[in-house]
Amino acid sequence: MKVGRGLNIFGILVLVISVFSCTYFSEHAKLERSARESYSRADYDAAVFMLARSLQINQDYEKSQTLMADAFLMANRVHKNNISELESSSNDFRFDGISREYQSLVSLHDAVKNLPPVRHPKTGGLLELEIIDYSDKLASAKQKAAESHYAAGAALAVSLDLSQQKAAAKQFKKALSFVPGYKDSESRYESTRKAGVKRIAVFPFEDLSGENKKYGAIEELVVDQMVSSVMKDPSATEFLELISRDQLDRVIAEQKLGLSGMVNDETAMEVGALLGVHEILTGKITQIIYTRVQTINKEYKEEKRVVVKTEKYKDKEGKTKTRNVYADVEAKVKHYTRTTKAVIKGSYKIVDVRTSKLIKSETFEGKSDFSAEWAVIRGDSRALKSRTARLARKGEVLAPVGGEMVSRAATDLANSLSNSLKIYAR
Repeated sequence: MKVGRGLNIFGILVLVISVFSCTYFSEHAKLERSARESYSRADYDAAVFMLARSLQINQDYEKSQTLMADAFLMANRVHKNNISELESSSNDFRFDGISREYQSLVSLHDAVKNLPPVRHPKTGGLLELEIIDYSDKLASAKQKAAESHYAAGAALAVSLDLSQQKAAAKQFKKALSFVPGYKDSESRYESTRKAGVKRIAVFPFEDLSGENKKYGAIEELVVDQMVSSVMKDPSATEFLELISRDQLDRVIAEQKLGLSGMVNDETAMEVGALLGVHEILTGKITQIIYTRVQTINKEYKEEKRVVVKTEKYKDKEGKTKTRNVYADVEAKVKHYTRTTKAVIKGSYKIVDVRTSKLIKSETFEGKSDFSAEWAVIRGDSRALKSRTARLARKGEVLAPVGGEMVSRAATDLANSLSNSLKIYAR
């Protein structure tokens, strides 16, 4: 008995080690296959990184050893050729690309230098993977890239034009991305950024849908959510300032302008000038379409052969055994589908206050769709397919009311508008 238990434990250990070895093998072999695919696509960097991981798992894996020498050679060759081409270029910002190339070389050599010794599968000799430290060349390229952007920013900053100031700020920011704290880039970025901020007054939208506020002040909801979304995004407000409704209301009240005056283009321009903004944004809600809730159903049967009981019987040798007894069962299904939707359509435009020039004009659309399914069954639930059983457990699903659907469509619309405005602001 002791010997038997000992053999059993030994067998289990062999099985565990065997399973672990297969998993271990599969991982480094899988990496090699992926690396070979990358190599065939001329993505030599990806091939090197995967082969490095493969050899860290199993440094004696011949396929990875063989491919590594070629992949590493090709990756180095590609980056060096790219650097040579960039260095001969007259592009003012060629050092951006040169920096990226040297960064790739640094990453490649870092991945390979930490590998255990790799031997050639046939000769047994160590593979010569020449490791070079490119950190100094990378640092030098970054310095030159930072200087090129700093110089561009300084040249642009001479102009008092808002767009030029914005462009200058972007150049100083780019310089900082290559060399943090480069010269006085940080302070110059901040000063040009402030000078390059565009101030836009967003006027309340007109509701021309003809719904007479049936779903509430949708035009106000759209504008408020749009402004809120933009103001919460630092990348959008870097060069953009939106005038609040409070500021608009104050000027409108001071000038004794009524609601009709707010949406009149000429009056809006006047208010924009009083607020000292660069541009005004006005819009219209032209349609609010709500499709009432529709519920349809279809009836069908599902059948299945299942075990209904077990019974005892005697086999040919007279032994008592148990067997399953099968029978066909069925269930009647009433499958319900409930839908509703809302759509809001409109347009907006951005106008330059000083020149009255139309800067941007777009139509927009916001949607809200609702769809739900459930089922009611009669009969034997064992006959149900798995999906039908899930629908039966789900129970009836109520649809949102019309106001909620329209509100969701307004939110979708506000998100679409805010994204458009964010892109414009950047």
